[in-house]
Amino acid sequence: MAKMYTLSNGKVVTEPGNKSIIYLVIVLAITSFFMLFIPIDWKAINFRNAGFILGQLFTPTSGQTYRDYFAFIVSTPVLNALLETIRLSFGGTLIGALASVPLAVLSARNIVKKPWIYQTARAIMNFIRTIPMFVIAVVAIFFLGYGILPGIAAIAIFTFGIMTKMVYETIETIDMGPVEALDACGANKVKAVGYAVFPQVLPIYLGYFIYCFEINVRSSVILGFIGAGGIGIILYNNVGYRYDRVGGVILLLFVVVVFIQSITRYVRGKLQ
Repeated sequence: MAKMYTLSNGKVVTEPGNKSIIYLVIVLAITSFFMLFIPIDWKAINFRNAGFILGQLFTPTSGQTYRDYFAFIVSTPVLNALLETIRLSFGGTLIGALASVPLAVLSARNIVKKPWIYQTARAIMNFIRTIPMFVIAVVAIFFLGYGILPGIAAIAIFTFGIMTKMVYETIETIDMGPVEALDACGANKVKAVGYAVFPQVLPIYLGYFIYCFEINVRSSVILGFIGAGGIGIILYNNVGYRYDRVGGVILLLFVVVVFIQSITRYVRGKLQ
């Protein structure tokens, strides 16, 4: 029951009720409704081996100790594969982020006034964003062969689509006063963008770059399953064979991701 309070001026106010239960019921009802349209074969779901596999992930295999378990994690092949994953993630993110700037500017309708230009630029961006990274990597392998290069290409194209969308939406929210002032002084569009747009967008742009790098470090692991380089190759070679090694790689990736997130959180805090 809602509580009522009398203020010092004699006005009676009612405390707003807690609607969390109502929202929860609505969410559950909507979820239950859409679950009716999802075909689920409950007989095909088997959880009996889940505990066994989880145990195998973080337990040394028969005849080995935890010393062997952690020795594999810090072994030269694993660390080299991890460094390759970080290199291809950073390289692909950097290339994609830099390449996204021109298209982002062309997509912003407060900068480019002609609809056919910014609409065409957005159509190109949307087309690229619809292609999954995995598919891009498969196509890149046909042209570039196996190794780190198709992985970099896949991450670069994937990052290009994300960064273009986020950056052009940021550009459309900037203060147009400096841009209009430069236009009034006779500056061309390139100078207006360089001196009035980029200084406003740069901190947010760097934050998006860091965000994409975080995503790409995790996503790049799957690229190893198709031979596009990185630590995913080690996972592919041990899945179904040595679950303890798979678990060791997962632990290593967890530590690296947490470390990267700590650094990026600090950098984002400084940028803000």
